[in-house]
Amino acid sequence: MAQVNLPTELLRTFVTVIEVKSYTHAATLLGRTQPAISLQMKRLEDLVGQPLIVRTGRDVTLTERGQSLIGHARQILRLNDIAVSQFEGGTTDSTLRIGLPVDYGVRMLQSCITRIVQKNPNIKTEIRCDLSRNLIEGLRKDELDITIGPYPGGDQQFLHRYWLEKPIWVAAKGMTFLEYDELPLVAHPYGCVYRDRMTEALEHVERRWRIAFSSPGIGSVQQAILDGIGVSCLTGPTMLEGLAQLPTGPKLPELEPLHIGLFYRQTRLGQNGHHVVNEIETTLEAALA
Repeated sequence: MAQVNLPTELLRTFVTVIEVKSYTHAATLLGRTQPAISLQMKRLEDLVGQPLIVRTGRDVTLTERGQSLIGHARQILRLNDIAVSQFEGGTTDSTLRIGLPVDYGVRMLQSCITRIVQKNPNIKTEIRCDLSRNLIEGLRKDELDITIGPYPGGDQQFLHRYWLEKPIWVAAKGMTFLEYDELPLVAHPYGCVYRDRMTEALEHVERRWRIAFSSPGIGSVQQAILDGIGVSCLTGPTMLEGLAQLPTGPKLPELEPLHIGLFYRQTRLGQNGHHVVNEIETTLEAALA
């Protein structure tokens, strides 16, 4: 059987259609007609021998085979764009819109972005800190170009790569709260993945709980734990001196791992965007090693 080569223009059309969820919008972004976009998708599906996209009315979703290909397609386009950028003169003046999570390593990631800008003053950034679910929604609304943070898993629309990290129960050193009938929790507002992990685990073992302190900022959450207001769950990048890991048991069940995702819009990235993604990926690799 002859080796099948996947043309980058077909992969770019595939990724763009999935990112914008529209053949018409993809055609506008790529400077083509809608029939041309449909034809390119048909050519790609013929090459791989499998349907990749399902269209139901205006809704565009990936098939199981499409989910398998989308990650590889992003990687191929990324390498292509980085290679081509070596032969291009000058850089783009566009601003990179970056979303940083308040619930996962914001200090670490903010320092990473600061280092990038200091080393590359031509890169203009606009940084937004928010809950991870709001950042991913901002990516869908084309309000952001790159974002990082915990997510439930399974989202392939903008996902570049993900890592698994195990959250742990923590409290101020010397405190456990295990004797409390109703466990006081320190958490981010409703919708935070960390909060969901805690409440779901406690409800599974029928352990009573209440929200004793809630804040969208990780600094406020960390301080509340240090002040002895209650227990919470954190990961390595958000641990502080003065906090201690609590042992799991009947009253503090194991917490399910978190998906930490790195997401971006291929259609908005450009040369500078690929550089930023590389630096963020390196930072996350070091933190999670």
